[in-house]
Amino acid sequence: MIPKAPRVAIAVALALLLCACGDSAPAPEATPESPPPAQQDDANASAATVAPVKPAQVAWQPAALAVPEQARDALLIEAVEAEKAGRLFGAEPMGALDIYLALEALQPPVPEAQVGRERVIAALEVQFSERRTGGRLDEAAAAAAVLRVVAPAADKERTEALETAERALAEVALGQRRESAGQWLGPRGASAVSAYRAALALVPGFAPAKEGLSRIENQLIERALAAGERNEFRDAEADLRRAARVGSDPRQVQDAAANLAKKRSTSAESALAEANEAMDRLDLGRAAALIDAAKEADAQVQSFDRTVERLAMARRYGHFRPGQRFTEPLRGGGDGPALVVIPYGEFRMGAAADEANARENESPSHEVRFERGFALAARETTVAEFSRFVAATGYRTVAEREGRSSAYDERGGAMVAVRGAHWRRSYLGKLVASPDAPVVHVAFADAQAYAEWLSAQTGQRYRLPSEAEFEYTLRAGESAPWAWGERLPRQALANLTGEGDKSPLGRRWGRAIRGWGDGHWGPAPVGSYAVERFGTFDMMGNVSEWVEDCWHDSYRRAPSDGRAWVNPGCRERVVRGGSWASTEEQARSAFRLQVPAELTSARIGFRVARDL
Repeated sequence: MIPKAPRVAIAVALALLLCACGDSAPAPEATPESPPPAQQDDANASAATVAPVKPAQVAWQPAALAVPEQARDALLIEAVEAEKAGRLFGAEPMGALDIYLALEALQPPVPEAQVGRERVIAALEVQFSERRTGGRLDEAAAAAAVLRVVAPAADKERTEALETAERALAEVALGQRRESAGQWLGPRGASAVSAYRAALALVPGFAPAKEGLSRIENQLIERALAAGERNEFRDAEADLRRAARVGSDPRQVQDAAANLAKKRSTSAESALAEANEAMDRLDLGRAAALIDAAKEADAQVQSFDRTVERLAMARRYGHFRPGQRFTEPLRGGGDGPALVVIPYGEFRMGAAADEANARENESPSHEVRFERGFALAARETTVAEFSRFVAATGYRTVAEREGRSSAYDERGGAMVAVRGAHWRRSYLGKLVASPDAPVVHVAFADAQAYAEWLSAQTGQRYRLPSEAEFEYTLRAGESAPWAWGERLPRQALANLTGEGDKSPLGRRWGRAIRGWGDGHWGPAPVGSYAVERFGTFDMMGNVSEWVEDCWHDSYRRAPSDGRAWVNPGCRERVVRGGSWASTEEQARSAFRLQVPAELTSARIGFRVARDL
């Protein structure tokens, strides 16, 4: 038990101690040996911030103290306090070890002094190791000099450890030069990181090397986050990968990666929102660029696939989707015809080489591909719809101007020219047509005029369908000669020359389709039969229809993209689809007719198409 001497006694004891102490042996002047200069990687590299100077090998001797009897207890107290304060050795102020050694040398020795000396030696060993690992080699050397005197057994190991630390410090200096030259991670084997790692291989945990790695890692992380703020995510990711390769603090890199991921997600969502706004305006180029930006930012955001799909649909269908039905308001009031969106795709147009009853003008069959969908009137244009156009424009049809049209003579069973027949009349040419009947007695120019009026009324491009669009929609994926397939269906699907049909006067068809009874002689109200595969009605029959194409007697050099094949000034056009007076042969999907553009007939009407 150390007696608690009064402070006055301690002061007196120290005064006596200082008077009695002899001169300690002078320490030799420090003449450190500089390590060989490290090879510089770049002539323009800046100077290193760590100078790898070999610490001075300073000799140490404890202070020679004459300890008066009455000062023992006070000095013991002072040694303990110096030890607690971290003053392990030294003369001014007096270190704990110096006092413990002096007290231990007394006769009889002070027992507590030996225990204190052992504590200080243990603390010096720790201090040596910490200072060496921390790169404070002068302080480590000073501790080693003391330990050389009081614990000489491990002096060789400490000397070697210091020399190793000196080599590590030289590697750090090399790393700093490379760092200043921008050689952070390359070239391979000659980078700052490789030098810092070499230092750590020499001295595990070497603080200057760890600081160098941390500094490079932090700079890469800061650069990555700055690139992320500029939405330069590829550069940001590359810098984060480099930071991960440094390996100083994986958690810090992970935190930065999480922040960058959040930024990427936010940026992607913002870009996708803008892309959807662009698609609302059908600004598809802008939408595609924004989707690309979102993909670079974060293709995993929840709305990415949905937006990409919407762009694909917009490129194919504008604001619509395949199979959708819609109408558009007319500026003069009311709505335009009901339309259905026909899906894009491809088909083989024309008759197959081995198709029975095929005509030469239906060949050669050829592939046609539609890159975009289009809208087609679900039904044939009705008398009521055409009447609205005439009322709004005062238009006079070709038949009205010529005073006649081709109508059906029931008594003779043939088509004949009937005076006064025009679009308001039925297939017989004299009776008033029903408003829901398909309009007939219209020439090609009349159909075009109606489509142009719809365009002016809606601001969209209405037109007659191309021949390819008509056959594509009629077939609806069916490659057989008829839209219903190879075999005649049990139930009549269209208004054709059925075996069960009978005129008001009891006339029957001479070349009737066996087993077919559709219930009408002459045109039926539009939409009277089952809906077809692409959502249309009456493309198989009822009335044949004008299409946009000029007549060509074969498909050689025909367009392969579904466009109408038009030659300026052509006088003959194409009529497609079966009519109420068509035989089974004429109801084939490939069947086509060569018709003068000015012809008007009770068998020919039309429907419109619209670009999407």
